[in-house]
Amino acid sequence: MTTIDLTQLITAEQKAEAEMAKQIADRKDECRSRIFAVVDQITQMNLAATAAAGGFTTEEMDTYRIGLQWIHDMQAAVTTGDWPVVPAGVEELAARF
Repeated sequence: MTTIDLTQLITAEQKAEAEMAKQIADRKDECRSRIFAVVDQITQMNLAATAAAGGFTTEEMDTYRIGLQWIHDMQAAVTTGDWPVVPAGVEELAARF
């Protein structure tokens, strides 16, 4: 006689939760990759240090703040995968650092 181990059963709800968790993890990875394609970690630190030291012009500081908001918007988009467009000037500023 064959015994069925019911502890091995996966419910539809558990399967859906696991799929959602995987989807969120995949989106987090994609988010990180998209952000780092524009401004990697070292560049982010250099930009933050320059901003803290008052090394930006008013226009550069505005662009820096817009870039920070874009990063926050990207992180918020993880739930939907609807990635915001990189604002004008952010890539150019990041490329200098």
